[in-house]
Order: sequence, then C-alpha cells, then structure tokens
Amino acid sequence: MELTEFAIDFLGGALITVEAEGISQEDAITNDILEYSVDSGEVIAHELCHYKSRGIKINAWNYDEENEAVDLFVTIFKSEQRLTRVSDKEVTDAFQKGENFFWQAWEGKLSSKIDESDITVFDLIQIIEQSRNEIKTVRVFVLTNGQASVDTVPDAVEKEGIYIDFQLWDIERVYQQYIIRAGKQKIEIDFVNDYKHRIQCLRMDKVSEKVEVYLAIIPGEILAKIYGKYRQGLLEKNVRTFLQFKAKVNQGIRETIRNSPDMFFAYNNGISTTAERVHIEYEEQVSYITRIENWQIVNGGQTTASIYATSTEKDSNLSKVFVQMKVSVVIRPDDMQEVVPKISKYANTQTIIKDSDFSSNSDYHVAIENLSRREWVPAKTGGKATNKWYYERARGQFLDERSRMSLKEMKAFDSEYPKKQKFSKTDLAKYEMSWWQRPFEVGKGAENNFKAFSKELASQHIDVNKTYYQRLIAKAILFREIDKLVAKRDLGGYKSNMVSYILSLLSYKTNKRLNLDKIWEDQSIGEALNNTITSLIDFVWKHINTPSKPGMNISEWCKRTDCWTTLKDKFIDINPFIDEILPESGKYADNGGNSSDISPQEIKLIEEARKIDSETWFRIAKWAKENNNFTPFDRKLSYNLGVLASRNTGLSPKQAKNALRILKEAEKLGFSAN
Repeated sequence: MELTEFAIDFLGGALITVEAEGISQEDAITNDILEYSVDSGEVIAHELCHYKSRGIKINAWNYDEENEAVDLFVTIFKSEQRLTRVSDKEVTDAFQKGENFFWQAWEGKLSSKIDESDITVFDLIQIIEQSRNEIKTVRVFVLTNGQASVDTVPDAVEKEGIYIDFQLWDIERVYQQYIIRAGKQKIEIDFVNDYKHRIQCLRMDKVSEKVEVYLAIIPGEILAKIYGKYRQGLLEKNVRTFLQFKAKVNQGIRETIRNSPDMFFAYNNGISTTAERVHIEYEEQVSYITRIENWQIVNGGQTTASIYATSTEKDSNLSKVFVQMKVSVVIRPDDMQEVVPKISKYANTQTIIKDSDFSSNSDYHVAIENLSRREWVPAKTGGKATNKWYYERARGQFLDERSRMSLKEMKAFDSEYPKKQKFSKTDLAKYEMSWWQRPFEVGKGAENNFKAFSKELASQHIDVNKTYYQRLIAKAILFREIDKLVAKRDLGGYKSNMVSYILSLLSYKTNKRLNLDKIWEDQSIGEALNNTITSLIDFVWKHINTPSKPGMNISEWCKRTDCWTTLKDKFIDINPFIDEILPESGKYADNGGNSSDISPQEIKLIEEARKIDSETWFRIAKWAKENNNFTPFDRKLSYNLGVLASRNTGLSPKQAKNALRILKEAEKLGFSAN
C-alpha cells in the first residue's frame, strides 16, 4: 500500500471510529494517530480534551508524574478523501498554540478563563499550576492526517528551567510506522557508505548453536544519526518500550554528555542489540563490522534516545561519547521469534519495558488470544456469525497483523475483526478489576492496575474456557456501554473513574449475579439495565466529587480504598433490572465457573419456599403495607418474592430462609393464606 492509498484508508478508518464511538472527526483522527505513536513507544498515554481560543489550542494531553513531564497534542484535521498537503504556516501555528497553552497555564492565566464544568481541560490546567515547580519537560505534538514538512518542527528550547521539545506526527510518519509494523522495512545499517566508519569488534567464538555474539564500541555521533533516521523502528517489536527523552533516569545521561562526555563510556552500561546478519571485514587480524542487517535494539533504548535528544540541542558535542554494544546474531531465521524476545526480556533489568508487555506470553493471555480467534459473536438475526472480538495479546499486534495484508485481505480482516471489538491486556485488566470491585486500582492507571490484576490473577487459578471467555466479553460490553452513557452526559472529566466505579457498584449490589450470558448472546445490555446505569451516573458523580477531605484532588480520591468503601454501602434500588440478575445459585465465580455449593438442608428450604405462589406474596405485601406490619425491607422483599415466583425464578438459600421467616411472622400477626 502506497502513501496516497494509506492516507485515504486511514481517514476512512477514522470515520468508522466516529460512527462507532460517537466522537468528532478531529477526536477520531487524534485517537488513531496516537494509537500509532503509543505503539511506537513515543507516547505513553493520552486523554482527549477540547479547548480553543485565540492563539491557543489543545486536543489531548498526558501528565507523567514519575518523569515530571507534560505532553500536549494539537491536531490539524484534513477532511479531503486524498493525500492533502499541510502548509508550513498551519504547522508552525499549531506548535505555537500548544506552547502558548502551556505557558499561560503555567503562569496561572487560564484558570479564570476556563469553565470548571469543562473538567478535562480544567484538570490539566490545575496540574500544570500545582506542579509548576516539578515539571521538567514539556513535549508539544502536532498531529495531522495531512502531509507536512519536518523542516517546520522547531528546535528544542529551554525556558524557566523547563525543556520544551517539539514532535510532528503527520500521515507520512504514521505510514512509516505502519511499514515498520508490517515488517516491510528491515533496518540495514551500512556503516562504511552511510557513516564513513567501520566498527571494530570482538567475535565470541561458538557461544551457542543459536546465536553468534559480537562486542563493539559505537561512536555516539553515529548512534544518534541512526536513531534520528529510524526512531522507534530500531526497537525490538515484540516488546515495545516507552522512551521519555527527559525521564529522570535520562537526565544523568544528558548531564554527562554536556559536562563530562569523556566519562560517558565509563558511566553507561551500553546497548544490547540483535541482528539477522553482520558483515565483517578483516585488516591485520582485526575484525570490523561494516554492515548490519535487520538491526534491533533490545536494551538501551533510553540511552539511545537520550543521546539523540541531546544531539539536537544547541552546542551539543558527541565527539567524545562512545557506547559499548553487544550484537547477538540469530543464526537460523526460524529462531528469531523465540530468541529475540527472550534476549530482550533478560537484558532489561530496569523498568523500561512495561510489565504488561512481559506478561503477554503467559498461559492465561495465550488462552484468551486463542479463544478470541475461534469464538464467533452470536448473530442477532440468528443467521451465520460474521465477526469476532480481537484480543491484542502483544502491543501493536492488531496493526501488525492487519498491515501485512493486501487490500482485499484487509477488508476481510476488518469485517471479521471490527476495530471497535479490539481489546488489549490493559483493557482486559480494567474490565476484570472493575468486576472484582477494585475501582480504586483501576484509577491508578493502566500499568499499575495491570500489575494489581496480574497479582490477583496469580492467586485465582482461573480456568480460561469458552464460558469464561464469553463472560469476559460480556464484561467488556458492559464496561463500554457504561462508558458511552457517561460520555453522553458530557460531565467533562473523570470518565474513566466513573465507568469503573459504576461497574464495580453493579457487581457489588448484584453480588456478581448480572446475567453475563445474556449480554454475550445479545452483544448489548437490556433497556432496564441501561436505565439503571443512567440513574447511577449522578449518584456516583456526586460521590466522587465529594471527597472525605474537602479540596482533595478528585483523581487522587478515586485511587483510595475509602472512596470505594463509602460508596458501596450506599443504598441503590436494583429492582428495576431484577430480570437481568440471576438467582444466588447462578452467581458467577471469579474462576469462570458457577458457585453451586448448596447443602441438602438449604435445598430443602428452597423447595419449601418455592411452594408459596406469587399471589400469596403479593397479598402479604399489600396486607403488610395496609396494616403497617414488618420493616420496609421485609415489605419490599415480600413483593420481590412475588415477582420471582411469578417468573418461576430460583431462590437462593438466603432468600428461601427469609421467605419462610416472613410467612411465619405474617401468620403469627393474623395473615391468612387461604
């Protein structure tokens, strides 16, 4: 697929997102470009927002507290169904608008101009104001589905002790990432012709039958130029890394290059790389690397990116910077998929690679992936099933698989695996942790929540069978439907917290007895459940906006267990959607099976209670109300028992015990069943 065709297809895909998710075209383009940039490792996360005024614009943002960094995204949307050119002025203006937003927020000039109801933007402004002494890095990204010139990207600058970096993601850069993900571009480094240099090396003889290993020293200037050309294409594709150029761990690298470049080699651990082939030249019994085929950096991405970032700064000098390098050549191509990820995993002892990436090969995640490729979604018309959900076990897998296809194959793939039915490991963790009533963990962010999920997963010994998978998808549908309903209210912020807390509340109040099998069969939620969720939005919104300590940051409040414990004990009426709740014996166990450990004595109680017909229960409820008998709870329970009996729904042991108690108490007070 050429760039022109890709640009048209990319816009078409965004328009599908508009229809599926009910968002604006500009939001859809922002999301879809950021999907590629996140996959590349350039960006870690983002939150959409909408703010535009004279000289200022912002479409999305992210705050990385750990690395004291703010990312701001400004989008230039092109609606033409063709490859469109973006003028230099448009790009320059967009960069300026993003930077203007930061400085006005940093100086405290925006708080009074922003309506507090626009919470997503207001949150960002508060973060910038409150963290003005901590923020060390700001990256302004211009995103566009048009083609722009890289010459328009401003040089990085430093103001008020803050490093301001500028990044352009136009359709050509997105296309380059697509090519890399498709495996259509292998990185081949010709040191002699391109860099006028040979890399002296030491070959380790017969280390293994699977790999040959070379040790070398590469000049920092050459490494920076190579990274500047290929960027994240250099990074091993099965385990993606996030490269924050000015992360805390990298500030030392920058300072060493600036102040003590001759000590860089002594201070730094170097890089570990893999390749399919290394070309060697010998001169006076000394070996030199002249060319490397399919070169990938599997450890040292932070080092490489930091050297490159520093090389772009004014007055930078890398002439004394050298990096030790290990090159592992996989002898048999068939071993690449097995050996390279392992080299990457064992080489990375820092926190560069995300925990969610390393877990992707676990039995649990492999089983979910296999089921997602087999289980067809039930057809609503009863006809032949046509599509499935797609579990992205490895980050970027969906794009990777799709991009390797012809246009005809791509259309068939899109039909079988609609983009809206793709979900990742961190998505899965959000669904399950919300269902397991841990919304405070979900609020800590995707990676932290995934860690908590993995720990919980290890203790549960879940049997990943067809039933478990279908109920997992039901939770995904429920989560996403809640998300849509919350989004419609346009509350302005904390949507992710709201969704997780509402799902947890439904799970808790129904004792995990929502009919997930029905949601799977319908691929949607019922009207009664929809209405209940709608009614819960204001209820949960009020709760999370009333923290235990006045003035507490709402996001921080949502991460606390007491936010959940004080919510779950508040009363909500589940009667409106009682049809969607299974009897107690149908409760879903967390391991995917059903809890059915009912004693013979409890079975006897249930059988006795089920002999009481619905008419009797309705009469008891009416009699109790007219005579002011029973507690309000027992009066309501009497009516509910009548509803259950009229539908021939099974009773739990607890319900049966209460039913017999109420009948006995009613008869004692003068009620006659005859």
